[in-house]
Amino acid sequence: MWIVLVMIAIGFLAWIDFYLGHKQTTAKEEPPVNITGNMHLLTTGSHFFDSLFQDIDQANKSIYIQFYILRDDELGQELCRKLIAKAHQGLEVRLLLDYMGSYGLKKKTVNSLKDAGVHFEYSNKPQFPYLLYRINHRNHRKITIIDSEIGYLGGYNVGNEYIGRVTRFGDWRDYHLKLRGKVVIQLQRLFIDDWNGSTNEKMTHNETSSFLNEEEAKELMLLPSKGQAGYRYFYTKIKGAKKSIFIGSPYFIPGKKMNRELLSALHRGVNVKLLVPMNPDHPFVQEASYRFVKPLLEAGAEIYQFHEGFYHSKIVMFDDTVCDIGTANFDLRSFFYNDELNCIFTDKSEIQAVKQVLASDLERSEKLTLARLKKTRRTVKVRLKEVVGFVLSPFL
Repeated sequence: MWIVLVMIAIGFLAWIDFYLGHKQTTAKEEPPVNITGNMHLLTTGSHFFDSLFQDIDQANKSIYIQFYILRDDELGQELCRKLIAKAHQGLEVRLLLDYMGSYGLKKKTVNSLKDAGVHFEYSNKPQFPYLLYRINHRNHRKITIIDSEIGYLGGYNVGNEYIGRVTRFGDWRDYHLKLRGKVVIQLQRLFIDDWNGSTNEKMTHNETSSFLNEEEAKELMLLPSKGQAGYRYFYTKIKGAKKSIFIGSPYFIPGKKMNRELLSALHRGVNVKLLVPMNPDHPFVQEASYRFVKPLLEAGAEIYQFHEGFYHSKIVMFDDTVCDIGTANFDLRSFFYNDELNCIFTDKSEIQAVKQVLASDLERSEKLTLARLKKTRRTVKVRLKEVVGFVLSPFL
């Protein structure tokens, strides 16, 4: 009997830990930022890293970089060497990594960065209070600001797999935005807020930058989220969609309430289309999606599975008039337990360019049918993984 009581007590304490930790974090939620700027879509690892590394090489004042994952492999070492070289030149170089996401980074590499003068820090280090919540809470943002004038935001992390050097994944499909204009200052402000929240420093925001001419700038919105904002935004947009909803995500675990709203959209005649990977990169995530995918298929949704590599892009589009690209996956973790940052735009020419990319990706995908899904779910192994995936779905 006492064992049961101890387990109940532990469970209650864990719930308190998560509840209070989540409440404290979401209390820091910021409103969306309406701003102007210019954007360029990068859809391959080689294009992204070629552009990023060139801008780092040409930087002459400051480099602020934030990633969820930085691997200690060839690509990761190349980035570190470039940051060390710029620090030696006297630039202000800051590197902020998520503690759990970049846990594999060697101490030797970290010390070489610090010894060269790179300001290095981990975000979301596990600590009291709310230890269990902090272990689960991740900073999933991937942003770069160079000389307060060039910004990057999107889905790419740093590692060999992101440029196709890991054969298990093959071609890695992701979307990243290169940004210029006033939006870059807001990116920098968000980076500084994350930096100050991870250190004892009190960096100030630099509002000085050369901006685009107003006629060149386009309206953008930055949507930062610490566990609520992203979910609320997507839920509201789905609820108001009139003609179409497109969701591209490596992980599709929307939760019951969000899935019901997608079903409601289908029932009122909205075309709902999903693009997800054919083969997952983590255990249980695909099986966890089946209980949401099945009713969508039955209601008429079109679901495509990308089979030429791994699809890691994060994109949501509503009525072909509002497009969202950023760091957030369409899953419970990104909705409720990660720090995320997305960029939303309505410019017709930019949306048309995105649609062309999506059309190409859909051609490299296979349409999932209800019959094939039912066949896949027949085995005991898949059924067991579904159960485990459902239980673990908020943490996958």
